Amino acid sequence: MSAASPRREPLRNRLRGWLRQHGYSLLYSIGNLFRHPLATLMTTAVLGLALCLPLLLWVLMGNLEGLRKLDTLESITVFVLGDEREQHTSEAIPLHIDAMINELGAWSEVASVDGISPDQGLSELQATGGFGSALELLENNPLPWVLLLIPETGDPAELEQLLQRLEQHPGVESAQADWRWLQRLQGILELARNTLQLLVVLFGLGVILVISNTIRLDIQNRQDEIDVLALAGATHSFIRRPFLYTGFWYGVLGGLAAILVLLLAALWIGDELAHLADTYSQQANLWLPSAPMLVLLMIFCGNLGQAGAYIAVNRRLRDLNPI
Repeated sequence: MSAASPRREPLRNRLRGWLRQHGYSLLYSIGNLFRHPLATLMTTAVLGLALCLPLLLWVLMGNLEGLRKLDTLESITVFVLGDEREQHTSEAIPLHIDAMINELGAWSEVASVDGISPDQGLSELQATGGFGSALELLENNPLPWVLLLIPETGDPAELEQLLQRLEQHPGVESAQADWRWLQRLQGILELARNTLQLLVVLFGLGVILVISNTIRLDIQNRQDEIDVLALAGATHSFIRRPFLYTGFWYGVLGGLAAILVLLLAALWIGDELAHLADTYSQQANLWLPSAPMLVLLMIFCGNLGQAGAYIAVNRRLRDLNPI
């Protein structure tokens, strides 16, 4: 045990010195931000505006993903061929309509079938379509019987086959798939994902450049101090460390500013999202990133700031010729 102690003591001293240097650099970087509050505020605002755009697109994609999962949109509306003999017997289900409901309900691809009479369809159209006064002028109800069909699967290929089978049925005039717009939404989401990836790269580079330029100006203001440290034998790591911490704090503050913009935008668009979901008889809550995700976002922004600071300070260190 006594032989191991001399070897442990230098390690403890090195660890203590390493912690002391990092603590000094950390406190110095924080103090440097407070010594120039206006410059810090302006840099933070620029970074926040640069980071909020991909963040807002990310949140928009999350909410569109929620709309895509609405179950009531995965349905097929079947318009039945009219029958003159039973045109005015909409109070009861006609025999051929009842037979069609039983037939389609027995298909393996179909989960359920509900019939909507012409009177029910006209009532719903008067209530929601805004044509109440115009529809009252009609002598006869022009609407056909409609079957609302819920498929067993949500796979687009199987739904397309089911739709073709329905359109070939002799009693079906036409079939309309409410889920087709979901395919277009999927295409929009794919485009949004690619755009988001591109924006993350572009704005990430923008953050690095902004912070690199800010740190470069700070280096110019402290040029004499850096030269003295280099002449005194300070290592490049010792000189670089306070600037890396400064770049980290710039990135974190920029990420925090972007999150504040996101929360303000959420208050703005929350009512519009609820109104959009209400048009589909659904309730939707605005999706926002969780607290751990936001913390990871700020850490990522801090790493971008460190990258920018590293680039700026390394350019200056290459010009140093310490004695």
